[in-house]
Amino acid sequence: MTVAHAGAPGEEPRPAIRLRGSLAPLGYRNFALYWVGFLASNTGKNIELVGSVWLVSELTQSALMLGLLGLARSLPQLVLSPVAGVIADRVDQRRLLFLTQALAMAASTLVWILVVTGRVEVWQVYVEVVAQSAIQAFDAADRQALWPRLVPRSLLPDAVTLSVTGARSAAFIGPVIGGVAIATLGVAAPFGLNALTFLALMAGVVLMRNVPDAPRGIAASFRNELMEGLHYIRRTPLLRGLMRLEVVSNIFAINTVIITIVGRQVLDVGPEGLGGLLAADALGSIIGVAGVLVVGQPTRQGRFSVLCTLGYCGVMVVFALSPWYAMSFVALATSGVMDVLTAVTRNTIMQLSAPGHLRGRLMANMRVITGGIGPLAETQSGFSASLLGGPLALGVAAFALALAAGWTARSSPAFWTFSRDEPAPEPSS
Repeated sequence: MTVAHAGAPGEEPRPAIRLRGSLAPLGYRNFALYWVGFLASNTGKNIELVGSVWLVSELTQSALMLGLLGLARSLPQLVLSPVAGVIADRVDQRRLLFLTQALAMAASTLVWILVVTGRVEVWQVYVEVVAQSAIQAFDAADRQALWPRLVPRSLLPDAVTLSVTGARSAAFIGPVIGGVAIATLGVAAPFGLNALTFLALMAGVVLMRNVPDAPRGIAASFRNELMEGLHYIRRTPLLRGLMRLEVVSNIFAINTVIITIVGRQVLDVGPEGLGGLLAADALGSIIGVAGVLVVGQPTRQGRFSVLCTLGYCGVMVVFALSPWYAMSFVALATSGVMDVLTAVTRNTIMQLSAPGHLRGRLMANMRVITGGIGPLAETQSGFSASLLGGPLALGVAAFALALAAGWTARSSPAFWTFSRDEPAPEPSS
């Protein structure tokens, strides 16, 4: 792969086209290439997500086995994300991003072949999920370290919003395509489609030009660099509060497994109906992020995040009690609005608070939560639903999350009062 000459460290990118408002980051050629490729590959990931859930459900007919998919996604992220953050801060991030996309494409292609030939077994699906999760640990840390250098710092909040827009748009489009693909082409189709989408970001990486060099901290051992990001979070009250709420939010969030369980057991949906339910949350996310693009992000972001989390808990209860598909769809769409508003604000807080030479490691620690702990929500839902049933399991999760939001607001004043218009608090000694 050919990588063009990088710009000088600290040199801010210049726009190829001047766009106004929240779309301004897309005027920067490298960020636009990244964003289009990211949208395509994330869409493929969500197409395959529907395929893996449906395939395991068909092969096992077990809520518990569905829950174990979350564990398979979680463990590699928990173990590898901190290491991936150190590596992302050390290596050429474009080369690493190209490599992760190529490996993920190979894994999806292999499962597509197994399903098409009728040789697939459930353990093979779990192995592929573990492999994709391990690759994703390095991919996510690398992307989070790379893309903030593709736009000026002044446009980082808008770039965060656009990145979340891409992720949530993919989460809406992907399940719809996945459900229709299963119904019309068979359960192998999502894996084949996902393999093709990785080509877009690989092409985008090759076409990038003059990316500024990443700032470098003082050279240290791998172990010391690994611990430096964790120590920075521990010494920064703002980030401690953010991380605490992020952990609980990810463990008890509405997820693919609980939607599948409720959809099949309570609402009696097929693959198209399930694809619609899985897309509803993402549709709400697109509506929410469109509002952010038009109105802008709130000033008191910590407070706003806590209040949106409480609203999310209320919507979880509505989904748990709903006996009708339309009502469930609206509830999930509303949960998507609440969720994306908190995601945008928390991600912005982290990006604004992260020193350049630590960004890969700090965002990797965030990835431990979203990518490592987050999938445990599926495991939690699978176990809880097997004991309590889907609706009651949702109610218990909503109660636990509401308690956590209230406790964070009370115990973390640095997070509760954070304003994006004020300098981020310095870490304590």
